[in-house]
Amino acid sequence: MISYVRGAPLTLNKTSRILLLSVLVGVVAGSGAILFNWLLDLCKNFFLVGLAHYSPPGLPKEGGELTEYWGPYSRLLLPLATTLGGLIAGWLVFTFAPEAEGHGTDAVLKAYHHAGGHIRARVPVIKTIASSVTIGSGGSGGREGPIAQIGAGFGSILSHLLKLDDSERRILVMAGAAGGIGAIFHAPLGGALFATEVLYSKLEYETDVLVPSILSAVTAYSIVGYVYGFGSLFLTPGDYFTKPELLPLYLILSLISAAGAWLFVKMFYGSASWFKSLPYPQVIKPALAGFVVGLLGLLVPQALDGGYGWLQMVFLNKFTLWTLLLIAAAKMIATSLSIGSGGSGGVFGPSVIIGATIGGAVGQAFQMAFPGLGIDPVHFSLVGMAAFFSAAAKAPLSSIVMVTEMTGSYGLLVPLMLTSFISYLTLRPSETLYRSQVPERIDSPVHAHEYLRAALVSLEERGMQIPSDVPLPDLARLLDTGQPVLLDPEGEEVMFTLELSEDHPWSGKRIFELDLPPDVLVVSVMREHSDKVVIPRGHTRLEPGDRLVLVGPAYAAHELMERLHSERAQSGGEQSARA
Repeated sequence: MISYVRGAPLTLNKTSRILLLSVLVGVVAGSGAILFNWLLDLCKNFFLVGLAHYSPPGLPKEGGELTEYWGPYSRLLLPLATTLGGLIAGWLVFTFAPEAEGHGTDAVLKAYHHAGGHIRARVPVIKTIASSVTIGSGGSGGREGPIAQIGAGFGSILSHLLKLDDSERRILVMAGAAGGIGAIFHAPLGGALFATEVLYSKLEYETDVLVPSILSAVTAYSIVGYVYGFGSLFLTPGDYFTKPELLPLYLILSLISAAGAWLFVKMFYGSASWFKSLPYPQVIKPALAGFVVGLLGLLVPQALDGGYGWLQMVFLNKFTLWTLLLIAAAKMIATSLSIGSGGSGGVFGPSVIIGATIGGAVGQAFQMAFPGLGIDPVHFSLVGMAAFFSAAAKAPLSSIVMVTEMTGSYGLLVPLMLTSFISYLTLRPSETLYRSQVPERIDSPVHAHEYLRAALVSLEERGMQIPSDVPLPDLARLLDTGQPVLLDPEGEEVMFTLELSEDHPWSGKRIFELDLPPDVLVVSVMREHSDKVVIPRGHTRLEPGDRLVLVGPAYAAHELMERLHSERAQSGGEQSARA
Protein backbone atom coordinates (compact mmCIF):
# COMPACT_ATOMS: atom_id res chain seq x y z
CA MET A 1 0.00 0.00 0.00
CA ILE A 2 1.35 3.43 -0.90
CA SER A 3 1.92 5.70 2.08
CA TYR A 4 3.97 8.58 0.67
CA VAL A 5 2.49 11.73 2.22
CA ARG A 6 4.23 15.06 2.49
CA GLY A 7 2.43 16.96 5.22
CA ALA A 8 -0.59 15.35 6.86
CA PRO A 9 -4.07 16.86 6.74
CA LEU A 10 -4.83 19.42 9.41
CA THR A 11 -5.87 17.83 12.70
CA LEU A 12 -8.51 19.38 14.93
CA ASN A 13 -5.88 21.04 17.11
CA LYS A 14 -3.99 22.21 14.07
CA THR A 15 -7.14 23.61 12.53
CA SER A 16 -8.08 25.44 15.73
CA ARG A 17 -4.60 26.93 15.90
CA ILE A 18 -4.77 28.18 12.32
CA LEU A 19 -8.18 29.77 12.87
CA LEU A 20 -7.05 31.58 16.02
CA LEU A 21 -3.87 32.79 14.34
CA SER A 22 -5.92 33.99 11.36
CA VAL A 23 -7.76 36.37 13.66
CA LEU A 24 -4.43 37.69 14.94
CA VAL A 25 -3.20 38.11 11.37
CA GLY A 26 -6.40 40.01 10.62
CA VAL A 27 -5.73 42.39 13.50
CA VAL A 28 -2.32 43.22 12.07
CA ALA A 29 -3.66 43.50 8.52
CA GLY A 30 -6.39 45.92 9.62
CA SER A 31 -3.97 47.96 11.70
CA GLY A 32 -1.52 47.93 8.80
CA ALA A 33 -4.22 49.31 6.49
CA ILE A 34 -4.78 52.23 8.85
CA LEU A 35 -1.03 52.81 9.16
CA PHE A 36 -0.59 52.73 5.40
CA ASN A 37 -3.39 55.23 4.83
CA TRP A 38 -1.77 57.52 7.41
CA LEU A 39 1.62 57.25 5.70
CA LEU A 40 0.01 57.80 2.31
CA ASP A 41 -1.69 61.00 3.51
CA LEU A 42 1.58 62.15 5.03
CA CYS A 43 3.47 61.63 1.75
CA LYS A 44 0.69 63.23 -0.27
CA ASN A 45 0.74 66.30 1.94
CA PHE A 46 4.51 66.56 1.60
CA PHE A 47 4.98 65.84 -2.13
CA LEU A 48 1.79 66.94 -3.85
CA VAL A 49 0.32 69.54 -1.51
CA GLY A 50 3.48 70.92 0.08
CA LEU A 51 6.00 70.66 -2.74
CA ALA A 52 3.86 70.88 -5.90
CA HIS A 53 0.96 72.92 -4.44
CA TYR A 54 -1.52 70.49 -5.97
CA SER A 55 -4.37 68.76 -4.14
CA PRO A 56 -6.32 66.02 -5.96
CA PRO A 57 -9.89 65.10 -5.02
CA GLY A 58 -10.24 62.83 -2.00
CA LEU A 59 -12.72 60.08 -1.23
CA PRO A 60 -15.55 61.36 1.01
CA LYS A 61 -15.72 57.99 2.81
CA GLU A 62 -12.17 58.62 4.04
CA GLY A 63 -12.72 62.29 4.94
CA GLY A 64 -11.70 63.76 1.57
CA GLU A 65 -13.48 66.26 -0.65
CA LEU A 66 -14.32 66.01 -4.34
CA THR A 67 -12.47 69.21 -5.19
CA GLU A 68 -9.20 69.82 -7.00
CA TYR A 69 -6.73 72.60 -6.18
CA TRP A 70 -3.85 73.90 -8.32
CA GLY A 71 -1.45 76.39 -6.79
CA PRO A 72 0.32 79.16 -8.73
CA TYR A 73 3.39 77.04 -9.58
CA SER A 74 1.81 73.56 -9.66
CA ARG A 75 2.25 73.11 -13.38
CA LEU A 76 6.01 73.49 -13.03
CA LEU A 77 6.52 71.67 -9.75
CA LEU A 78 4.39 68.56 -10.30
CA PRO A 79 7.04 66.70 -12.37
CA LEU A 80 9.57 67.56 -9.66
CA ALA A 81 7.39 65.93 -7.01
CA THR A 82 6.80 62.74 -9.01
CA THR A 83 10.48 62.47 -9.96
CA LEU A 84 11.66 62.93 -6.37
CA GLY A 85 9.12 60.38 -5.14
CA GLY A 86 10.28 57.87 -7.74
CA LEU A 87 13.92 58.42 -6.78
CA ILE A 88 13.25 57.85 -3.07
CA ALA A 89 11.06 54.80 -3.71
CA GLY A 90 13.65 53.30 -6.06
CA TRP A 91 16.44 53.82 -3.53
CA LEU A 92 14.38 52.17 -0.77
CA VAL A 93 13.39 49.16 -2.84
CA PHE A 94 16.63 48.35 -4.63
CA THR A 95 18.82 49.08 -1.61
CA PHE A 96 16.96 47.16 1.08
CA ALA A 97 14.43 44.75 -0.50
CA PRO A 98 14.47 44.31 -4.30
CA GLU A 99 11.58 41.84 -4.08
CA ALA A 100 9.37 44.75 -2.94
CA GLU A 101 9.38 46.27 -6.45
CA GLY A 102 6.27 46.15 -8.60
CA HIS A 103 2.86 45.09 -7.36
CA GLY A 104 2.92 43.28 -4.06
CA THR A 105 0.18 40.74 -4.66
CA ASP A 106 2.30 38.98 -7.28
CA ALA A 107 5.12 38.64 -4.76
CA VAL A 108 2.70 37.01 -2.31
CA LEU A 109 1.63 34.49 -4.98
CA LYS A 110 5.27 33.68 -5.71
CA ALA A 111 5.96 33.11 -2.02
CA TYR A 112 2.96 30.78 -1.78
CA HIS A 113 3.78 28.62 -4.79
CA HIS A 114 7.57 28.55 -4.72
CA ALA A 115 8.92 29.60 -1.32
CA GLY A 116 6.79 27.73 1.19
CA GLY A 117 5.17 31.02 2.22
CA HIS A 118 8.48 32.54 3.34
CA ILE A 119 8.61 36.35 3.12
CA ARG A 120 11.54 38.30 4.52
CA ALA A 121 10.53 40.41 7.52
CA ARG A 122 11.88 43.60 5.96
CA VAL A 123 9.81 43.26 2.77
CA PRO A 124 6.43 44.44 4.20
CA VAL A 125 8.15 47.40 5.88
CA ILE A 126 9.98 48.53 2.74
CA LYS A 127 6.91 47.85 0.60
CA THR A 128 4.74 49.99 2.87
CA ILE A 129 7.10 52.97 2.89
CA ALA A 130 8.04 52.75 -0.79
CA SER A 131 4.41 52.46 -1.90
CA SER A 132 3.41 55.40 0.28
CA VAL A 133 6.12 57.48 -1.39
CA THR A 134 5.31 56.26 -4.92
CA ILE A 135 1.57 56.88 -4.71
CA GLY A 136 1.82 59.89 -2.38
CA SER A 137 4.11 61.72 -4.79
CA GLY A 138 1.67 61.23 -7.66
CA GLY A 139 2.72 57.86 -9.07
CA SER A 140 -0.13 55.69 -10.27
CA GLY A 141 -0.61 52.62 -8.10
CA GLY A 142 -3.07 50.83 -5.86
CA ARG A 143 -3.10 50.45 -2.12
CA GLU A 144 -3.96 46.75 -2.06
CA GLY A 145 -0.45 45.54 -2.99
CA PRO A 146 1.43 46.94 0.01
CA ILE A 147 -1.38 46.19 2.45
CA ALA A 148 -1.61 42.61 1.17
CA GLN A 149 2.12 42.27 1.82
CA ILE A 150 1.74 43.69 5.33
CA GLY A 151 -0.78 40.99 6.24
CA ALA A 152 1.03 38.25 4.31
CA GLY A 153 4.40 39.24 5.75
CA PHE A 154 3.09 39.09 9.30
CA GLY A 155 1.58 35.67 8.60
CA SER A 156 5.01 34.47 7.46
CA ILE A 157 6.81 36.02 10.44
CA LEU A 158 4.31 34.59 12.90
CA SER A 159 4.69 31.13 11.37
CA HIS A 160 8.46 31.38 11.71
CA LEU A 161 8.25 32.42 15.36
CA LEU A 162 5.86 29.59 16.21
CA LYS A 163 7.83 27.08 14.08
CA LEU A 164 4.80 26.14 11.98
CA ASP A 165 5.19 23.92 8.94
CA ASP A 166 5.01 25.15 5.35
CA SER A 167 1.35 24.26 4.88
CA GLU A 168 0.32 26.37 7.88
CA ARG A 169 2.61 29.21 6.82
CA ARG A 170 1.11 29.32 3.35
CA ILE A 171 -2.42 29.47 4.78
CA LEU A 172 -1.54 32.34 7.12
CA VAL A 173 0.21 34.22 4.32
CA MET A 174 -2.90 34.15 2.14
CA ALA A 175 -5.14 34.91 5.13
CA GLY A 176 -3.02 37.99 5.79
CA ALA A 177 -3.33 39.11 2.18
CA ALA A 178 -7.10 38.59 2.32
CA GLY A 179 -7.32 40.65 5.50
CA GLY A 180 -5.42 43.57 4.00
CA ILE A 181 -7.40 43.61 0.77
CA GLY A 182 -10.76 43.13 2.49
CA ALA A 183 -10.00 45.96 4.91
CA ILE A 184 -8.72 48.57 2.48
CA PHE A 185 -11.63 48.10 0.06
CA HIS A 186 -14.35 47.52 2.68
CA ALA A 187 -14.91 44.13 1.01
CA PRO A 188 -14.26 41.32 3.53
CA LEU A 189 -15.93 38.55 1.54
CA GLY A 190 -14.37 39.75 -1.70
CA GLY A 191 -10.93 39.84 -0.08
CA ALA A 192 -11.33 36.30 1.21
CA LEU A 193 -12.51 34.96 -2.15
CA PHE A 194 -9.73 36.84 -3.92
CA ALA A 195 -7.11 35.05 -1.81
CA THR A 196 -8.53 31.65 -2.79
CA GLU A 197 -9.02 32.48 -6.49
CA VAL A 198 -6.04 34.62 -7.52
CA LEU A 199 -3.54 31.80 -7.01
CA TYR A 200 -4.65 30.16 -10.29
CA SER A 201 -5.33 31.61 -13.73
CA LYS A 202 -7.93 28.96 -14.51
CA LEU A 203 -11.15 28.41 -12.58
CA GLU A 204 -9.63 26.69 -9.55
CA TYR A 205 -9.74 27.69 -5.91
CA GLU A 206 -7.48 27.04 -2.93
CA THR A 207 -10.24 25.98 -0.54
CA ASP A 208 -7.85 25.36 2.37
CA VAL A 209 -7.31 29.10 2.77
CA LEU A 210 -10.98 30.14 2.51
CA VAL A 211 -12.12 29.95 6.15
CA PRO A 212 -8.89 31.44 7.60
CA SER A 213 -9.13 34.20 4.98
CA ILE A 214 -12.72 34.95 5.96
CA LEU A 215 -11.78 35.24 9.64
CA SER A 216 -8.81 37.46 8.84
CA ALA A 217 -10.79 39.69 6.45
CA VAL A 218 -13.73 40.11 8.85
CA THR A 219 -11.35 41.03 11.67
CA ALA A 220 -9.37 43.49 9.55
CA TYR A 221 -12.50 45.11 8.11
CA SER A 222 -13.98 45.55 11.59
CA ILE A 223 -10.86 47.38 12.76
CA VAL A 224 -10.77 49.66 9.71
CA GLY A 225 -14.51 50.24 10.00
CA TYR A 226 -14.09 51.76 13.46
CA VAL A 227 -11.77 54.38 11.99
CA TYR A 228 -13.31 55.12 8.59
CA GLY A 229 -16.85 53.89 9.09
CA PHE A 230 -18.60 50.79 7.83
CA GLY A 231 -20.48 50.23 4.60
CA SER A 232 -19.45 50.67 0.98
CA LEU A 233 -16.31 52.58 0.04
CA PHE A 234 -18.02 54.48 -2.79
CA LEU A 235 -21.38 56.22 -3.08
CA THR A 236 -23.32 54.88 -6.07
CA PRO A 237 -26.92 54.71 -7.31
CA GLY A 238 -28.88 52.02 -5.53
CA ASP A 239 -30.84 50.90 -8.59
CA TYR A 240 -31.71 47.32 -9.47
CA PHE A 241 -31.39 45.44 -12.73
CA THR A 242 -34.85 45.53 -14.31
CA LYS A 243 -34.17 45.57 -18.07
CA PRO A 244 -33.15 42.19 -19.55
CA GLU A 245 -33.11 43.82 -22.99
CA LEU A 246 -29.86 45.51 -21.96
CA LEU A 247 -28.01 42.20 -21.53
CA PRO A 248 -26.73 42.17 -25.14
CA LEU A 249 -25.22 45.60 -24.51
CA TYR A 250 -23.56 44.34 -21.34
CA LEU A 251 -22.22 41.42 -23.36
CA ILE A 252 -20.60 43.89 -25.75
CA LEU A 253 -19.16 45.71 -22.73
CA SER A 254 -17.55 42.46 -21.53
CA LEU A 255 -15.74 42.03 -24.86
CA ILE A 256 -14.58 45.66 -24.87
CA SER A 257 -13.41 45.31 -21.27
CA ALA A 258 -11.47 42.16 -22.15
CA ALA A 259 -9.81 43.99 -25.03
CA GLY A 260 -8.87 46.83 -22.68
CA ALA A 261 -7.49 44.35 -20.14
CA TRP A 262 -5.41 42.67 -22.84
CA LEU A 263 -3.98 46.05 -23.85
CA PHE A 264 -3.19 46.95 -20.23
CA VAL A 265 -1.40 43.65 -19.55
CA LYS A 266 0.69 44.02 -22.72
CA MET A 267 1.46 47.65 -21.93
CA PHE A 268 2.34 46.91 -18.30
CA TYR A 269 4.80 44.09 -18.96
CA GLY A 270 6.11 45.74 -22.10
CA SER A 271 7.00 48.76 -19.98
CA ALA A 272 8.61 46.53 -17.35
CA SER A 273 10.75 44.78 -19.98
CA TRP A 274 11.78 48.08 -21.53
CA PHE A 275 12.88 49.53 -18.21
CA LYS A 276 14.86 46.37 -17.43
CA SER A 277 16.71 46.76 -20.73
CA LEU A 278 17.80 50.34 -20.01
CA PRO A 279 21.55 50.53 -19.21
CA TYR A 280 20.99 52.66 -16.11
CA PRO A 281 21.13 51.81 -12.39
CA GLN A 282 17.87 50.30 -11.17
CA VAL A 283 17.61 52.97 -8.48
CA ILE A 284 17.01 55.82 -10.92
CA LYS A 285 14.55 54.09 -13.25
CA PRO A 286 11.47 54.86 -11.07
CA ALA A 287 12.64 58.50 -11.05
CA LEU A 288 12.74 58.58 -14.86
CA ALA A 289 9.25 57.10 -14.93
CA GLY A 290 8.13 59.60 -12.29
CA PHE A 291 9.22 62.51 -14.45
CA VAL A 292 7.18 61.24 -17.42
CA VAL A 293 4.18 60.56 -15.18
CA GLY A 294 4.45 64.09 -13.83
CA LEU A 295 4.34 65.52 -17.36
CA LEU A 296 1.37 63.31 -18.16
CA GLY A 297 -0.34 64.46 -14.97
CA LEU A 298 -0.15 68.07 -16.13
CA LEU A 299 -2.41 67.13 -19.03
CA VAL A 300 -4.52 64.42 -17.36
CA PRO A 301 -4.37 64.81 -13.55
CA GLN A 302 -6.83 61.91 -13.17
CA ALA A 303 -3.92 59.58 -14.00
CA LEU A 304 -2.04 60.54 -10.83
CA ASP A 305 -1.88 58.80 -7.42
CA GLY A 306 -4.54 56.31 -6.24
CA GLY A 307 -7.34 58.20 -7.95
CA TYR A 308 -10.26 57.10 -5.77
CA GLY A 309 -11.60 60.64 -5.56
CA TRP A 310 -11.71 60.74 -9.35
CA LEU A 311 -13.40 57.33 -9.38
CA GLN A 312 -16.13 58.64 -7.10
CA MET A 313 -16.67 61.46 -9.60
CA VAL A 314 -17.02 58.87 -12.38
CA PHE A 315 -19.86 57.31 -10.37
CA LEU A 316 -21.46 60.75 -10.17
CA ASN A 317 -21.36 60.95 -14.00
CA LYS A 318 -19.11 64.06 -14.00
CA PHE A 319 -17.13 63.28 -17.17
CA THR A 320 -17.90 63.19 -20.88
CA LEU A 321 -17.34 60.13 -23.06
CA TRP A 322 -14.05 61.38 -24.53
CA THR A 323 -12.74 62.46 -21.13
CA LEU A 324 -13.44 58.98 -19.76
CA LEU A 325 -11.51 57.36 -22.61
CA LEU A 326 -8.65 59.80 -22.08
CA ILE A 327 -8.53 58.95 -18.36
CA ALA A 328 -8.49 55.21 -19.15
CA ALA A 329 -5.58 55.56 -21.59
CA ALA A 330 -3.62 57.90 -19.32
CA LYS A 331 -4.14 55.61 -16.30
CA MET A 332 -2.81 52.63 -18.27
CA ILE A 333 0.29 54.56 -19.27
CA ALA A 334 0.91 56.06 -15.82
CA THR A 335 0.52 52.72 -14.02
CA SER A 336 2.74 50.91 -16.52
CA LEU A 337 5.44 53.53 -15.95
CA SER A 338 5.09 53.94 -12.17
CA ILE A 339 5.00 50.23 -11.30
CA GLY A 340 6.67 48.72 -14.36
CA SER A 341 9.80 50.81 -13.79
CA GLY A 342 10.37 49.19 -10.40
CA GLY A 343 8.22 51.53 -8.35
CA SER A 344 6.01 50.11 -5.64
CA GLY A 345 2.24 49.82 -5.55
CA GLY A 346 -0.70 47.63 -6.46
CA VAL A 347 -2.55 47.14 -9.73
CA PHE A 348 -6.07 46.46 -8.49
CA GLY A 349 -6.80 50.12 -7.78
CA PRO A 350 -5.72 51.36 -11.23
CA SER A 351 -7.54 48.43 -12.84
CA VAL A 352 -10.92 49.30 -11.36
CA ILE A 353 -10.48 52.95 -12.39
CA ILE A 354 -9.62 51.92 -15.96
CA GLY A 355 -12.53 49.47 -16.02
CA ALA A 356 -14.98 52.06 -14.66
CA THR A 357 -13.95 54.73 -17.18
CA ILE A 358 -14.14 52.29 -20.10
CA GLY A 359 -17.53 51.10 -18.87
CA GLY A 360 -18.78 54.66 -18.43
CA ALA A 361 -17.68 55.62 -21.94
CA VAL A 362 -19.40 52.55 -23.40
CA GLY A 363 -22.54 53.36 -21.39
CA GLN A 364 -22.62 56.92 -22.69
CA ALA A 365 -22.16 55.69 -26.26
CA PHE A 366 -25.08 53.27 -25.85
CA GLN A 367 -27.16 56.01 -24.24
CA MET A 368 -26.70 58.20 -27.32
CA ALA A 369 -27.27 55.31 -29.73
CA PHE A 370 -30.39 53.97 -27.97
CA PRO A 371 -32.07 56.92 -26.21
CA GLY A 372 -35.31 55.03 -25.70
CA LEU A 373 -33.81 52.27 -23.53
CA GLY A 374 -33.25 54.44 -20.46
CA ILE A 375 -29.58 53.50 -20.10
CA ASP A 376 -27.69 54.78 -17.06
CA PRO A 377 -23.95 55.09 -17.93
CA VAL A 378 -23.05 54.79 -14.23
CA HIS A 379 -24.36 51.21 -14.24
CA PHE A 380 -21.97 50.43 -17.08
CA SER A 381 -19.14 52.02 -15.07
CA LEU A 382 -19.87 49.75 -12.12
CA VAL A 383 -20.13 46.63 -14.26
CA GLY A 384 -17.05 47.62 -16.25
CA MET A 385 -14.96 47.63 -13.08
CA ALA A 386 -15.60 43.95 -12.47
CA ALA A 387 -15.39 42.93 -16.13
CA PHE A 388 -12.01 44.59 -16.64
CA PHE A 389 -10.37 43.23 -13.49
CA SER A 390 -11.87 39.79 -14.03
CA ALA A 391 -10.12 39.57 -17.40
CA ALA A 392 -6.87 41.19 -16.24
CA ALA A 393 -6.48 39.24 -12.98
CA LYS A 394 -8.23 35.97 -13.88
CA ALA A 395 -10.45 36.32 -10.81
CA PRO A 396 -14.08 36.55 -11.99
CA LEU A 397 -15.89 35.45 -8.84
CA SER A 398 -13.98 37.67 -6.43
CA SER A 399 -14.22 40.59 -8.89
CA ILE A 400 -18.02 40.36 -8.76
CA VAL A 401 -18.14 40.23 -4.98
CA MET A 402 -15.52 42.93 -4.40
CA VAL A 403 -17.23 45.40 -6.72
CA THR A 404 -20.62 44.83 -5.10
CA GLU A 405 -19.13 45.33 -1.63
CA MET A 406 -17.05 48.37 -2.61
CA THR A 407 -19.95 50.11 -4.32
CA GLY A 408 -23.06 48.60 -2.75
CA SER A 409 -24.29 47.71 -6.26
CA TYR A 410 -25.94 44.44 -5.24
CA GLY A 411 -28.85 45.19 -7.58
CA LEU A 412 -26.54 44.79 -10.59
CA LEU A 413 -25.49 41.21 -9.85
CA VAL A 414 -27.03 39.85 -13.06
CA PRO A 415 -24.98 41.99 -15.50
CA LEU A 416 -21.97 41.75 -13.17
CA MET A 417 -22.02 37.96 -13.40
CA LEU A 418 -22.51 37.94 -17.16
CA THR A 419 -19.78 40.42 -18.04
CA SER A 420 -17.21 39.18 -15.52
CA PHE A 421 -17.24 35.59 -16.68
CA ILE A 422 -17.49 36.41 -20.38
CA SER A 423 -14.56 38.83 -20.16
CA TYR A 424 -12.60 36.24 -18.15
CA LEU A 425 -13.21 33.56 -20.80
CA THR A 426 -12.30 35.90 -23.65
CA LEU A 427 -8.60 36.09 -22.74
CA ARG A 428 -6.16 33.21 -22.44
CA PRO A 429 -5.08 32.18 -18.91
CA SER A 430 -1.55 33.39 -19.65
CA GLU A 431 -2.75 36.94 -20.32
CA THR A 432 -2.79 38.12 -16.73
CA LEU A 433 -1.42 40.90 -14.55
CA TYR A 434 -0.19 38.32 -12.04
CA ARG A 435 2.71 36.44 -13.62
CA SER A 436 3.18 34.30 -10.50
CA GLN A 437 -0.21 32.65 -10.98
CA VAL A 438 -0.10 29.04 -12.13
CA PRO A 439 -2.83 27.64 -14.39
CA GLU A 440 -4.17 24.94 -12.07
CA ARG A 441 -3.46 23.14 -8.81
CA ILE A 442 -1.65 20.46 -10.77
CA ASP A 443 0.87 23.11 -11.88
CA SER A 444 1.71 24.35 -8.38
CA PRO A 445 4.73 22.85 -6.58
CA VAL A 446 2.58 23.03 -3.44
CA HIS A 447 0.42 20.19 -4.76
CA ALA A 448 3.06 18.24 -6.70
CA HIS A 449 3.11 15.51 -4.05
CA GLU A 450 -0.63 14.96 -4.42
CA TYR A 451 -0.39 14.30 -8.14
CA LEU A 452 2.77 12.26 -7.81
CA ARG A 453 0.95 10.10 -5.27
CA ALA A 454 -1.86 9.69 -7.83
CA ALA A 455 0.71 8.44 -10.36
CA LEU A 456 2.11 5.98 -7.86
CA VAL A 457 -1.39 4.71 -7.09
CA SER A 458 -1.98 4.10 -10.81
CA LEU A 459 1.34 2.24 -11.00
CA GLU A 460 0.44 0.08 -8.01
CA GLU A 461 -2.89 -0.73 -9.62
CA ARG A 462 -0.92 -1.99 -12.63
CA GLY A 463 0.78 -4.55 -10.37
CA MET A 464 3.98 -2.56 -9.73
CA GLN A 465 5.88 -2.95 -6.48
CA ILE A 466 6.64 0.51 -5.07
CA PRO A 467 9.85 0.60 -2.97
CA SER A 468 8.60 1.59 0.47
CA ASP A 469 11.94 2.97 1.62
CA VAL A 470 12.27 5.57 -1.16
CA PRO A 471 11.23 9.12 -0.09
CA LEU A 472 8.69 10.89 -2.28
CA PRO A 473 11.15 13.47 -3.73
CA ASP A 474 13.50 10.63 -4.69
CA LEU A 475 10.67 8.83 -6.44
CA ALA A 476 10.05 12.02 -8.43
CA ARG A 477 13.68 12.03 -9.52
CA LEU A 478 13.50 8.33 -10.39
CA LEU A 479 10.52 9.03 -12.60
CA ASP A 480 12.48 11.91 -14.11
CA THR A 481 15.40 9.65 -15.10
CA GLY A 482 13.08 6.96 -16.42
CA GLN A 483 15.18 4.16 -14.95
CA PRO A 484 13.27 0.87 -14.49
CA VAL A 485 13.13 1.01 -10.70
CA LEU A 486 9.43 0.10 -10.43
CA LEU A 487 9.28 -3.55 -11.39
CA ASP A 488 6.44 -5.99 -11.75
CA PRO A 489 7.43 -9.12 -9.77
CA GLU A 490 6.56 -11.29 -12.81
CA GLY A 491 8.47 -9.04 -15.21
CA GLU A 492 5.51 -8.41 -17.50
CA GLU A 493 5.30 -4.65 -16.95
CA VAL A 494 8.08 -2.22 -17.87
CA MET A 495 8.57 1.52 -17.54
CA PHE A 496 10.17 3.41 -20.41
CA THR A 497 10.66 7.01 -21.48
CA LEU A 498 10.04 8.95 -24.65
CA GLU A 499 11.40 12.44 -25.38
CA LEU A 500 9.52 14.75 -27.75
CA SER A 501 11.50 16.73 -30.30
CA GLU A 502 10.28 19.77 -32.22
CA ASP A 503 9.06 17.62 -35.12
CA HIS A 504 7.72 14.74 -33.01
CA PRO A 505 4.21 13.66 -34.09
CA TRP A 506 2.96 14.05 -30.51
CA SER A 507 4.22 17.63 -30.03
CA GLY A 508 1.22 19.89 -29.60
CA LYS A 509 -1.24 17.05 -29.06
CA ARG A 510 -3.33 16.38 -25.98
CA ILE A 511 -3.00 13.10 -24.09
CA PHE A 512 -6.40 11.82 -25.23
CA GLU A 513 -5.33 12.35 -28.86
CA LEU A 514 -2.34 9.97 -28.65
CA ASP A 515 -2.40 6.67 -30.52
CA LEU A 516 -1.30 4.45 -27.63
CA PRO A 517 -1.23 0.63 -27.72
CA PRO A 518 -3.65 -1.16 -25.38
CA ASP A 519 -2.68 -1.14 -21.68
CA VAL A 520 -0.04 1.59 -22.13
CA LEU A 521 -0.32 4.42 -19.62
CA VAL A 522 1.43 7.82 -19.55
CA VAL A 523 2.20 8.28 -15.85
CA SER A 524 4.18 11.53 -15.89
CA VAL A 525 5.40 14.33 -18.12
CA MET A 526 8.71 16.00 -17.34
CA ARG A 527 8.79 19.52 -18.72
CA GLU A 528 12.11 20.67 -20.20
CA HIS A 529 11.90 23.98 -18.29
CA SER A 530 10.66 22.48 -15.01
CA ASP A 531 12.02 20.19 -12.33
CA LYS A 532 8.63 18.97 -11.12
CA VAL A 533 6.66 15.87 -12.05
CA VAL A 534 3.48 16.71 -13.96
CA ILE A 535 0.81 14.05 -13.80
CA PRO A 536 -1.00 14.19 -17.15
CA ARG A 537 -4.73 14.32 -17.62
CA GLY A 538 -6.69 13.89 -20.81
CA HIS A 539 -6.52 17.54 -21.84
CA THR A 540 -2.83 18.02 -20.95
CA ARG A 541 -1.14 19.37 -24.08
CA LEU A 542 2.36 18.07 -24.84
CA GLU A 543 5.19 20.41 -25.77
CA PRO A 544 8.54 19.95 -27.56
CA GLY A 545 11.17 18.91 -25.02
CA ASP A 546 8.71 16.96 -22.85
CA ARG A 547 9.93 13.62 -21.55
CA LEU A 548 7.10 11.13 -21.16
CA VAL A 549 7.31 8.27 -18.67
CA LEU A 550 5.14 5.37 -19.83
CA VAL A 551 4.21 2.03 -18.34
CA GLY A 552 2.83 -1.00 -20.14
CA PRO A 553 3.38 -4.62 -21.13
CA ALA A 554 6.88 -5.47 -22.28
CA TYR A 555 5.79 -5.99 -25.90
CA ALA A 556 4.06 -2.57 -26.00
CA ALA A 557 7.28 -0.55 -26.24
CA HIS A 558 8.14 -2.14 -29.59
CA GLU A 559 4.57 -1.69 -30.87
CA LEU A 560 4.60 1.95 -29.80
CA MET A 561 7.82 2.61 -31.69
CA GLU A 562 6.30 1.09 -34.83
CA ARG A 563 3.23 3.32 -34.54
CA LEU A 564 5.38 6.42 -34.06
CA HIS A 565 7.52 5.48 -37.06
CA SER A 566 4.36 5.16 -39.13
CA GLU A 567 3.07 8.55 -37.89
CA ARG A 568 6.42 10.18 -38.73
CA ALA A 569 6.40 8.73 -42.22
CA GLN A 570 2.81 9.84 -42.80
CA SER A 571 3.56 13.33 -41.48
CA GLY A 572 6.68 13.60 -43.66
CA GLY A 573 4.72 12.54 -46.73
CA GLU A 574 2.05 15.17 -46.11
CA GLN A 575 4.70 17.88 -45.72
CA SER A 576 6.39 16.81 -48.99
CA ALA A 577 3.06 16.90 -50.79
CA ARG A 578 2.34 20.42 -49.52
CA ALA A 579 5.82 21.54 -50.62
